[in-house]
Amino acid sequence: MQLTSSQKKAIKYHEGPLLIIAGAGTGKTTVLVEKINYLIKKKLALPHEILALTFTEKASHEMEERVDRLLPYGYFQMWIMTFHSFCDDILRQESVDIGISPIYKLYTQAESLVFFKKNLFRFSLDYFRPVGNPYKFLDGLLQHFSRLRDEDISPDEYSRWAQNKKKKQELSSEEETEHEKNLELANAYKKYQELKREENVMDFGDLIFYTLQLFRKRKNILSRYKEKFKYILVDEFQDTNVAQYELIKLLAPPDENPYVTLVGDDSQSIYKFRGAAISNILQFMNEYKNAEKIVLLDNFRSNQTILDSAYRLIKHNDPDTLEAKLHISKNLKSKTGQGDKESINFHLTNRGEKEADFVGREILKLHDGAYKWSDIALLVRANSHADIFARTFNHLNIPYQFLGQGMLFKQPEIKELIAYLTFLTNITDSTALYRVITMDIFGIDSVDLALLVAFAQKTNRSFFESIMIHLSFFYKELARPEYEHLREFLFIIKESTRQKLLNMYTMITRHLAHINLQSVGQILYDFLDTTGILKNLSIVKNEREEKKALSIACFFDEIKTFEGSHEDASIFAFVEFITLSIEFKESPKTTIADWTEQNAVNILSVHASKGLEFPVVFLVNMVSERFPTKIRRELFPIPDALIKEILPEGDYHIEEERRLFYVGITRAQDKVYFTASRHYTESKRQKKISPFVYESVGKEIIENKALQKEDEHRQLSLFEYEKSSHIVTSHHIPQQVQFSFSQLETYKTCPLRYKYQYSIKIPIPKNSASSFGESVHRTLHKLYSMVKEKQHPTSEDLIKLYDTSWIPLGYESTQHEQHTKEKGRIMLDTYYKTYYQNNTHIIDLEKRFKIKIAPDLSIVGKIDRVDMRIDGMLEIVDYKTGKKPSDKELQKNIQLTLYALAASDQGLYKRKIEDIVLTFYFLQTNETISLQKTEANLVEVKKTIEKSAHEINKGIFSPKVGPWCHYCPFKINCEAWQ
Repeated sequence: MQLTSSQKKAIKYHEGPLLIIAGAGTGKTTVLVEKINYLIKKKLALPHEILALTFTEKASHEMEERVDRLLPYGYFQMWIMTFHSFCDDILRQESVDIGISPIYKLYTQAESLVFFKKNLFRFSLDYFRPVGNPYKFLDGLLQHFSRLRDEDISPDEYSRWAQNKKKKQELSSEEETEHEKNLELANAYKKYQELKREENVMDFGDLIFYTLQLFRKRKNILSRYKEKFKYILVDEFQDTNVAQYELIKLLAPPDENPYVTLVGDDSQSIYKFRGAAISNILQFMNEYKNAEKIVLLDNFRSNQTILDSAYRLIKHNDPDTLEAKLHISKNLKSKTGQGDKESINFHLTNRGEKEADFVGREILKLHDGAYKWSDIALLVRANSHADIFARTFNHLNIPYQFLGQGMLFKQPEIKELIAYLTFLTNITDSTALYRVITMDIFGIDSVDLALLVAFAQKTNRSFFESIMIHLSFFYKELARPEYEHLREFLFIIKESTRQKLLNMYTMITRHLAHINLQSVGQILYDFLDTTGILKNLSIVKNEREEKKALSIACFFDEIKTFEGSHEDASIFAFVEFITLSIEFKESPKTTIADWTEQNAVNILSVHASKGLEFPVVFLVNMVSERFPTKIRRELFPIPDALIKEILPEGDYHIEEERRLFYVGITRAQDKVYFTASRHYTESKRQKKISPFVYESVGKEIIENKALQKEDEHRQLSLFEYEKSSHIVTSHHIPQQVQFSFSQLETYKTCPLRYKYQYSIKIPIPKNSASSFGESVHRTLHKLYSMVKEKQHPTSEDLIKLYDTSWIPLGYESTQHEQHTKEKGRIMLDTYYKTYYQNNTHIIDLEKRFKIKIAPDLSIVGKIDRVDMRIDGMLEIVDYKTGKKPSDKELQKNIQLTLYALAASDQGLYKRKIEDIVLTFYFLQTNETISLQKTEANLVEVKKTIEKSAHEINKGIFSPKVGPWCHYCPFKINCEAWQ
C-alpha cells in the first residue's frame, strides 16, 4: 500500500507528543508498524527502547508479526503487548517492593467468581447477600470492583467517600438506606482486595491497579522504566480507561514533552464506561499542551457510498465527538471507488424465519456470482440472534463458522460431555441426565423415554433414581426391597431399551466409584470409549464429523490445562469452573485452525468484527430493542462524585450503540445489507425499524419506498417491503386445559423452559431459594393454624415451628445453610414483633382455588392466607421471601390479579372487587404492600392467560434469551444458551 501524505507525516513525527486520529480503514496499524520501523532505522531508538501498548492480544500479535517482517535483522525482544501483559511483566519483577509475591496466580473472570463464592461468608454483607439466594449478586459485585479499579478508585478512597457523605448532610430514611448500601459496597471492595492479597492471587484489573501503586510509591522504579522507554505508542486509545491513561502519564509525564504517540478513533469506541468515548483523548489534548494532531481520512477498505452512509449515521453523535470538540473533519474519503446504488441494501420481512431465509438465499446468489463463502460476514448484536441463521444455513447447505469469542462450550457434542460431568457431580440433576440420555449414541426409544420421565414425575423421584427403580424389578443383582411399593406405577418399556439403560447404569456407577480416584480426563475418556463415541471419532466421514472430533480434542486440551494449573482439579472443581466460564462467555475456540483458511460464511458479533473486513456484510435484526439494545445499566453504578472521566452530554447508551453500528457498516468493502423483521419469537408486538437504519440511509428514501406498492418477487436494492401475512388472533383453546400461575410465569419468561418443565416434565432438584421459601411458608402456616385454633403462640414457639419446618436441601455448603437459617430466624422474629396479632380473623389458610377463564380453560392456585378485616374488607395475604419489586411491577403482577379473581363474585368468596384487599408481606425487608384491583384488571389478565394458553397448545416453545438464563435449570439442554 502506498503511504498517503498524512500517514507519512504521522510516521516521521518524533518531536514530542502526538495524537493520530485514525478513522476506520485508514491504515492505523500500518502507520504504527512503519513508525516503529522508522524509529529503529533512523537510530532514534533501539527496538527494546520502544513500548507499544495495544488493547487486545490479537492486535499485539499482529503488530509484532508485521514489525518482525519489516526488520531484516535480529533484535532484542520488543515491548509490543497489551496493557495487562505489560503490567504483569513489571509486577513479576518488581512487586516485592510493595509487599506482593511475584509468583501470584492470575485469575480469569470465572476463577475470580469461584474464589469470591468460596469466601462469600467472610464478607460483612446484608443487602448484597440476600437470604434466599446469597450468591445472587456475585457477578454484579465483581463487575463493580473491576470498574472501580478501571476508574483508579482505591478501597480507601471509596470508604472515605462513603463515610463522609453522611457527615455532610442530614439523610432521609431512603438516603440512609442508600448510605448503608454504599458503606457495605466499600467494605466489600476492601475485603475482596485483602483476601486476594492473603491468597496471593490477582485478577486482570489488579495488574494495572498494583502497577500504578508500584510506580507511585517507588519513584526509583518508575524512573528506571521512564529511562528504559524512549518512545511509547498506544493503539486504540479511545478504549483506554482512567487507570490505563494514568499509567501512560506516569511513564510519559505531560510536563516533560515526552515522545508518546496515541492512536484513536472516537467513532469506533465500543468498550467505554458510560459512553465516555472521547474523555481520555480530550484530557490528553488538554494536558499535553505541545501535542501535535494528525487526522487520517483516506480509507483503503470501503467504497464511498458505504463511507457516506456511515458518516451520516455517526454525525448524530454530535456534539460528543472529536469532530465537534476539536473542530476537525472526519469525513472519510475512499481510495477504492465510488460504489453504486447496490452498495447499500435493506430488506424487511414479516417474521424472523423469513428474514433468515432471505439472507440465506441472497448469500447463495452472491456465491453464484463473484464471491467466495468466506467473503461474506453476518454480524449480529447478540450471539443468541445467530441461531436462526445458522439453522437456515444448515438447511441450505451453506458452510459457516462462528468467529469472535470462543464457541467451544456451545458445540452440541461438548455440551453433552459437560452434561455428563455435571450429572456425575449431582446425580439428582435430571436435566443434565436428560441431555445425556437423549444422545444419538444411546439410541433410547422416544416413547420409552417419555414413560421414564412420567414415572419420575409421578413418583417424585429424580430421573436417575427412576432408572434405578425400573432396573431393580428386572435384575436380581439390582433388586431393592424399599422400591417394592412403587411396582404399581411401573411402565413397561422395551427389552432393548432396558438393556441400554443397564449398560448406561453400569457405566455411571463405575464412574461414581472412581470420581475421587480418577481425573476428569480419565473419566471422560472412559465415557467416550464405553459409549462408542471414541470409535466413531476415528472414522471421519465428512467435514462436520471432522469438526466434531476437533472440538472434543480441544475440550480435552482444556481439561489438561485445568488439571495442570489448579490445585483442586477434581471433577467438582472442573464443572464449577466450566459453568462459570460459560456464564462469563470465556469459552475457547472450537479449533486451533486459522479462520481465514476456511471457505465459509463468517458469523460473528459486531463487537468481535472490530478490526476485520469483508467484501460483503449482512447486519441483521435491524430493529429497536435489538439494535440498539435496551439499556443495560450497571447493577451497582459508581457514584458520580467518584467518576474521573468526562461524561457525554447526550444519551451515552444510544451513542455507544450508534458507534457499534458504525463499526458494523465500516467492515464492508463492496456491499452492506441491512435486514429486519416485524416480528420475532420473543415478542408479539410489531418491531420498529432501527433508527440507525434511517440515520445511515435516509428517512425520506425509506419512507418513500415503504409507500410504494412493490412486486414481492422483485429485489429492491435499497428497500424491500414484504406484505404482512394475516395473524390469527383468536384465543380459542382447542382442548380442556388448566394452568397454574407458576406455569404462566414460566411460559412468559421462556417458552422452551415451560416445555422442559411442564410438557416433558423433567424433574428439577430443589435449590436453596425454593427450600428456604418453603421452610418459611410452612412455619407461618403452622403459626396461623394455631391462631385459627384460638391458641396464642409466642415468638419462641414460632422459632421452634421454624426449626421443625426447615428443609435442608439445595444449599451449596453447611456454612451457606447455617447462615441462611439464622437469617430466617431473625426475619421471622422481626415479623412476629411487627405484624403478629392474636386476634387476626382468619378465614382460610393455603386455600386452593380453580377459576374458569373460558369454557375450556381453568387456572388453579393456592392462597397463603385469607383474613376478614375489622372494616369488613376481605384481605388476601401472600408471603414473599425474595426482594420487594417496584410499585410498577406490583401493579402488573398477574398473581395478585388472579387472587382477586379467585376471591371475587366469580370465585370462592363472592365478593365485589372493590371489597378485596391484596397484601404482600416482604419478610426480607419487613415491609407490607396493600393494593386493590379493578374489573378492567380482571378482564386484561383473562386475555393474557387465554393468549398464553393458545400459544402453549399450538406448541410454540421457542427459547427466549435474557438474564433469567443464568438461573435456568435447563441451560444444559438449550442451544440458545451460550
